[in-house]
Amino acid sequence: MKIFKAALIGYYGFGNLGDELLLQASLNLLHEAGISDNQIIVLSNNPQETSKNFNVKSVSRWKLKTLIKTFRESECLIFGGGGIFQDSTGFKSCLWYWGVVRLAKLLGLKIIALGQSIGILNHYLSRMMTLNAFKKFDFVHVRDKYSFDFLNNNLKNTRLILGEDIVFNLAENLKLTPPENHERENFLLNLRPSNTLEKFVEIIKPEIISRKNLIGVALSADDEEILNAYKNDLAIQKIIRVKNLDDAQKIFKNAYGVAGMRLHFGILSKIFRVPCVLMAYDPKVKYFAESSNTPCMNINSKWLEPKLADNIPENINHELKIAMIEFAHYGQTQD
Repeated sequence: MKIFKAALIGYYGFGNLGDELLLQASLNLLHEAGISDNQIIVLSNNPQETSKNFNVKSVSRWKLKTLIKTFRESECLIFGGGGIFQDSTGFKSCLWYWGVVRLAKLLGLKIIALGQSIGILNHYLSRMMTLNAFKKFDFVHVRDKYSFDFLNNNLKNTRLILGEDIVFNLAENLKLTPPENHERENFLLNLRPSNTLEKFVEIIKPEIISRKNLIGVALSADDEEILNAYKNDLAIQKIIRVKNLDDAQKIFKNAYGVAGMRLHFGILSKIFRVPCVLMAYDPKVKYFAESSNTPCMNINSKWLEPKLADNIPENINHELKIAMIEFAHYGQTQD
């Protein structure tokens, strides 16, 4: 019996703010399409916390029996945002998500991608598994032109949509009243694990240590650990762990500038209209910076001054929202 309209999967329940915002944005898109919380089930690394934070049913993503039961009870599997098909953290990520796609298709589910990007794929087998997985999707929404071109050149029968990161959709419900520039007191710094971290710290240090009221902003426990390690060297006054959008709004509204590594740190700076400079530890950061006209350093760059990104376009991800409504009305739930 089909109980759920949609099973949601992503890098959820790992304590990373960006991925938790992607989950909230995915849920909002489903709600806008007319799908209620009791028709949704989320696959999570921490189902108890996910269920508590988002008021939806959640189960472990790691148990095969749970996956099979969930898929049998669902009409559709939705990949809710992020660059999960990548091998920069190892081959296992591509292998695991490829296996999830194969299992879902074997059990007859429609498969949809929201706000996806194709991550670093260093190995031939990773690229082949990624393309093989996406060929099983019924429609795919991607957040950058590189990912669109990569898939468009290799997929023939899949509906493919180019849009923006779905976290931008959350901005529609925010009441943004940013203070005047003279009221802003803090400069925000975000660092994250990367094999390029030390090089970026070397580039930014001469500028960062002279900034007034330098605040470290952690979007995950890993960020917090790294910022603590560099706290004295970079003269960071304090470190704040941001766990939700309300936390982010409180800290960004008092910032006169930011520098960061994480993609969603840059996205938050655009949402809250704070001058930003990014560090491209991953191509997805570079692609966002190019599309939003945000200064972006690579490991061979000199320091670049933060500046405001372009405004968020009106009717962002409009085509995706139409597709989601079509999906919500597709087929009938069967006993």
